[in-house]
Amino acid sequence: MMRMLDKAWKAFKLVGVARELVIETRRFSWDVAAGTTFFLQAEYADIRLVAHERHEILAKVELQAGFGWQLVTDQDEAGVYIIARRKPLIGSIGRGRFDITLPADVHVSLKLEHCQVCLDDLNSALDLPPFLLKL
Repeated sequence: MMRMLDKAWKAFKLVGVARELVIETRRFSWDVAAGTTFFLQAEYADIRLVAHERHEILAKVELQAGFGWQLVTDQDEAGVYIIARRKPLIGSIGRGRFDITLPADVHVSLKLEHCQVCLDDLNSALDLPPFLLKL
């Protein structure tokens, strides 16, 4: 009986390790000027935006089945850009998580498909265009 429990426990731990291996985590940091734009294009992701007082954008990106994603970041004088798209077929099994910390004076532009957004401790006004449903 104890051997069976020991084997079950080892199998359980192995599944946990395999799960962690398939989640790819990347961290980014950009120094930005006041009034910079932050642009995020993502699909099938959970996104959390948090404001802070520094002139720095921080991003922690977690991608399930990271091999199934295309992730591109860039920065220029106008802003910081992140584009995350799932690859056809193999990417359809993964979901992303984006934890973004931004200066309070940054302009935020989002282009999202099948995403959930959390605006943490928001002190702002929002003006959203009509939602377009894809059928």
